[in-house]
Amino acid sequence: MKMKRIIQGSVLLMAFVVLVSCDSRRKQEKLADERLKHIEMLISQNSFNAAKIEIDSVHSLFPRLVNKRRIAAAFADTIARRENSRNLVYCDSILPLKQHEVDSIQKNFRFEKDSKYQDIGNYVYKTQQTESNSNRTYIKTYVDENAEFYLVSNYCGGKIEHTSLDAAANDLSAHTDTLSTSNPAYHSFDDGGAHWETLTFKSSTDKSIPAFIAQNSSARIKITLHGKKKPYVYYLADADKKAITETYHFWIVKKDAVQLQKEIKKAKAIIERIRLEKLKK
Repeated sequence: MKMKRIIQGSVLLMAFVVLVSCDSRRKQEKLADERLKHIEMLISQNSFNAAKIEIDSVHSLFPRLVNKRRIAAAFADTIARRENSRNLVYCDSILPLKQHEVDSIQKNFRFEKDSKYQDIGNYVYKTQQTESNSNRTYIKTYVDENAEFYLVSNYCGGKIEHTSLDAAANDLSAHTDTLSTSNPAYHSFDDGGAHWETLTFKSSTDKSIPAFIAQNSSARIKITLHGKKKPYVYYLADADKKAITETYHFWIVKKDAVQLQKEIKKAKAIIERIRLEKLKK
């Protein structure tokens, strides 16, 4: 008799727990539905950032409500598709204008690419082609097809093993990073009693120098090469100031065009992924 009462008590307790659990789940589902309805409203108002926050809250607050989370995930895809479709339209409209600007500036540059050794070609300003500047000290700049910017310090004279350079004008100055002579960016050679050194800086490590030269192109710009020997000083020729300034401006426009192309490719890929996922369902 006692055992029977224990069993009945256990059954009642289990029934109570099940009822409480079901009631709790119904409340959670109701709260989740309210949030999903709010997300739908935010999307209809193009308030995508606010909708994303609400979507994250559904995943964090209701981890066991799989169906509700699936709906939230579908809303996230809707937002991604709409955002990228809008971005695609914008980039498609701007790219032709930016490309026209690139083409107009590019006329002053020569495209150089050795198909045997190079996968990516370079745009070099017409007065800075290597073959006509091999026996002098100067700064050369160029932009490659991927809109990477390069600054090359070319030196011809006694051995100094220079590893950095400064540019100064009107009591202002700019400088590059300091590289090691063991760095592949440094190269030197001797030929017929003459000595040459080149030091190449890529992208963000050297942009302060060309920007500085572009901003001070009307002034007399002093260049100081720093190395193991006594610093070597010279002044930029007007032709080089013009070439560096033009290359810097070309880089800015080219970079914008390349970025637009990347954004278009990215947007198309996301839209296609969402389309394919929808077909599978």
